[in-house]
Amino acid sequence: MRSRRGYSLLETLICVAIIAILMALQLPVLSRALRKAKEVAVKEGLHQMQIGAMADGGSSNTRPDRETCRAAYRQTYEESLVTELKYAVHDEAEFAAYWNTLIRPGAIEPLQYTGGGELIAQDGAGTVYYLKPLNLGDPPAETVVVGWEFISTDLSETTSGTLGTNVLYSDGRAVYIRYPGDFPMTSLVAELSHRFVQEY
Repeated sequence: MRSRRGYSLLETLICVAIIAILMALQLPVLSRALRKAKEVAVKEGLHQMQIGAMADGGSSNTRPDRETCRAAYRQTYEESLVTELKYAVHDEAEFAAYWNTLIRPGAIEPLQYTGGGELIAQDGAGTVYYLKPLNLGDPPAETVVVGWEFISTDLSETTSGTLGTNVLYSDGRAVYIRYPGDFPMTSLVAELSHRFVQEY
């Protein structure tokens, strides 16, 4: 009786098929794990950005100009595109005024301030909002959004490629918010961010 060496073609194909099926079952798990790892990395990057800003301190009289705000709106930080706000913005309405006054391409009007140092910002309809400069060396009494991973209506303009991202607050928390959701994960912010990329 002759001993058999190796495997037949059929046995080899069956083994390859079993391995392929097992790998296919693991792909969604690996995809979720990679996405979660990226979320954690971005969250840590946002925390480091805030720690750096707090270490820099800065004077409460600092009035970030238009170019500083535009540069911070879509910046690269540790391989991620992030948005950092330079003035305290509480909601979508104030964000529209922030964007119209400071970020909007073509905005050249001189910036105006109140006697207390607040920026006088107007949305597209002319509604006025008073925005305080963000000074993380002396955080605001209320919790406000400080920054987030850049979002857009065109996912190719983001680093995450997902709808939703981590949002950093002035109290140090970084929270993942799905899109569409609470400010800043709104369609208005995504549309204006896309417009910013297209026009700059």
